Amino acid sequence: MKPFICFVGTRHSVASVESHSSTILDVRFQPGTNIFATASADTTVKLWDANKPKTALSDFVGHNWRVRSLDFHPSGRFLCSSDAEDVIKVWDVNQQVLFGTHEVGGSKVRFQPGSGSLLAVANRNVIAILDSSSYKFLYHLMGHDNDVYSICWDVTGSMIASVSDDGVRVWSVLKNGQCLYNYRLSHGRFQSVIFHPRYNDVLVVGGFMSLEVLILEKAKICIARGPSLSINGLAATTAQSECIASVSNQSNSMVNIWK
Repeated sequence: MKPFICFVGTRHSVASVESHSSTILDVRFQPGTNIFATASADTTVKLWDANKPKTALSDFVGHNWRVRSLDFHPSGRFLCSSDAEDVIKVWDVNQQVLFGTHEVGGSKVRFQPGSGSLLAVANRNVIAILDSSSYKFLYHLMGHDNDVYSICWDVTGSMIASVSDDGVRVWSVLKNGQCLYNYRLSHGRFQSVIFHPRYNDVLVVGGFMSLEVLILEKAKICIARGPSLSINGLAATTAQSECIASVSNQSNSMVNIWK
């Protein structure tokens, strides 16, 4: 229920004093700042400063159900959050007011990097691509048999990677959502995915007892495996440091930093 902040350079970490009243389900940084937001099952979104994490900067209240996901627009001005009733709320971060409400939500929401003109919304086994100015559907990415657990844009905003129990898929928004790559599972269960911070044709995929590097046009290469490793969250730094962080929802979980 409390955000846990890790400073990658110093390996220092600290937890906030203030907390949500229920589980935190998603966390995202405001682009170019130390400000981050948390989405919680307590129906609220909180804004925090990583340099002063004891108490939240502000609360966004308005959802009636648990907030499953959130993301900042690349401009940093707007924040969208999606709840369990598939309602997306858009907030003006500077004014700290509700900007709009749209019944188009899902389990994960991610703005397109760069222009932020598109919003990807994962809802069960389908990923919807929306116009982020009107929140109207443009097209749907269909092919997964099971619920999508994680989605991630590449840095150019031209491709989306997604994972579910049945495997990993990579889609092109330049080709109206065409599926470019489809990797079926041979073992375990995938739970999270990110693009490598430096190589645009490489995915890092986390799952039950595995962390894998997947080269899009070649075979996947396992780089870590163990009975106590179950990765359900991944994040990447900028290309300069090429660090990747992973977390688990196990009771003895910790944050691991990979180079």
